[in-house]
Amino acid sequence: MPVDLIKIYQALEHRYPRMSGWPGGQWPVGGQFKPERLEVVAGAILTQNTRWSNVERALQGLVEEGLVDATSIDSCSLSRLEGAIRPSGFFRQKAVRLKRAARLILDYPGEFYQQVGREELLSTEGIGPETADSILLYACEQPYFVVDAYTQRIFARYGLVGEGASYQVTQEFFQTNLPLDVGLYQRFHALIVEHAKQACRKTPLCDGCALQDQCQFGLKESKVR
Repeated sequence: MPVDLIKIYQALEHRYPRMSGWPGGQWPVGGQFKPERLEVVAGAILTQNTRWSNVERALQGLVEEGLVDATSIDSCSLSRLEGAIRPSGFFRQKAVRLKRAARLILDYPGEFYQQVGREELLSTEGIGPETADSILLYACEQPYFVVDAYTQRIFARYGLVGEGASYQVTQEFFQTNLPLDVGLYQRFHALIVEHAKQACRKTPLCDGCALQDQCQFGLKESKVR
């Protein structure tokens, strides 16, 4: 099974050679709370129930308002924060969640990005497994494979995880069958997201797909034709 995953990774890397990792990177670097890491925290919350293009607009709104560190997000008015992130949708709910996250960072009894644990994040209202693992993998560089709807879709079609498999089951599949490597996890997840956007959409474009020759769904589609 590890060979299957590595082959998939290599096929996607060959198809999408310029993929990096976290899709953001538009915040200024520096400052006490490392805004480039806070951008990941904010992005992980803002991306809930919306497209990344909307998140980018919301992140830019935070930049324009100067809300690029935990202190400014914690101290600004709720209405100002809501206005900055309005493009992300559910902006009132997400503004509250951003403030909770900022307060968690500020109150943390140590180096948040170096020491925070998964259970601590999950105990924060509004942070579920996918959001927590995005923060841990991309901001804290801890080896937690991020499972999103794209991951479930691609690997259920491929035949490696069951339809409707739980987050935990799918995550354990990846973490058991891949080397424990933060860089690999980051890049693989980014490749999965790109592949889901380019080919393995809700209505898949199987012709020319990088994985078609091994994907159960793709093989069935080719036989039908």
